[in-house]
Amino acid sequence: MDYVVILMASGTLTIVDADGNETTSELVAGQSYSRTTGVAHNVINRTNEKIVFVEVEHKA
Repeated sequence: MDYVVILMASGTLTIVDADGNETTSELVAGQSYSRTTGVAHNVINRTNEKIVFVEVEHKA
């Protein structure tokens, strides 16, 4: 686990990977998830709603 994301608001985000593939992610306030670093991606908010999250990166 290299970083943790804590969602502060619910909403929908579009994730685009390095190959241009798009996925839609439904977010729920209060949920969290963890990932390893090194994954190339772009996070896009295509809605009119504000999306708020906190990302905490673990560095040794």
